[in-house]
Amino acid sequence: MSSALIGLITQNPFHAGSGSANDVIDLPVQREAHSDWPCVYGSGVKGALRARAEQLKLDQALINRAFGPDTKSAHEHAGALLVSDARLLLLPVRSLNSHFKRVTCPALLRRLARDAQRLGLPAAPEVPSLDEQGSNAIVAQATRDADLYLEEFRFSVTHQDLSAWVDYLSNIAGSSYKEEIAAQLTIVSDDNFRHLCRSALPVQAHVRLESDTKTVAPGALWYEESLAPDTLLYVALHTQPSRDPNGAEPAPELQQRLLAGLFEAPYLQLGGNETLGMGWCQVNVVTSEAQA
Repeated sequence: MSSALIGLITQNPFHAGSGSANDVIDLPVQREAHSDWPCVYGSGVKGALRARAEQLKLDQALINRAFGPDTKSAHEHAGALLVSDARLLLLPVRSLNSHFKRVTCPALLRRLARDAQRLGLPAAPEVPSLDEQGSNAIVAQATRDADLYLEEFRFSVTHQDLSAWVDYLSNIAGSSYKEEIAAQLTIVSDDNFRHLCRSALPVQAHVRLESDTKTVAPGALWYEESLAPDTLLYVALHTQPSRDPNGAEPAPELQQRLLAGLFEAPYLQLGGNETLGMGWCQVNVVTSEAQA
């Protein structure tokens, strides 16, 4: 088996819908049920990867070996590619006393460490500890302000050396983001991060107009939640040897050929509203072989 991690930085608003209304939001984003953290379900990620492969007209045999044959021939063999959910890592949050911050929490960092271990990537740095009962925040870059305001929440600032985490996260996001992550990385408690995941995501009002009168059509006003640009997510990939009886291929070669073809241009579109230019992500691939 061969493994890789795909880092995804959203380039514009990104909506992967859950399909059901939530309170006043008609179209909320997908979330993990136990944590309320936004995510993109693995089925959607895998579908987007296959759609990109077909759009780029990659070798059809390679597509079938990686993702499985089309529906009519699905009984022949399963695909070799195992795709996880796109998991949240850094959430951009508006700050009232500075530039926006890229916020995470210890639970997310610990989960990343476990995923990296499973994928055969280098061990993650030690995860900072925070008082779950308090409202303190750890920042990577020292600030003159004693308090940090994220949305309507106030946090007491503690500066720590997070350079190891800046390097680790930059390896996932891409080296071009290292300076930004160093300036904006902020760690808050798990409980406070959950509140930010609920309160800090953009919500946009959408309307459909009657073409003749230019007034809102009856019932055509809805509110849609999305992830903001500069959100960092990651996808864990495992590749097994090809199950195609007509073309066996070892896992490392299959994965290398697929990723090289998919991300010659390092972008992927995920989620809905494609025709509105939403859902574009910049891609950075980290493989276990490259990290050995």
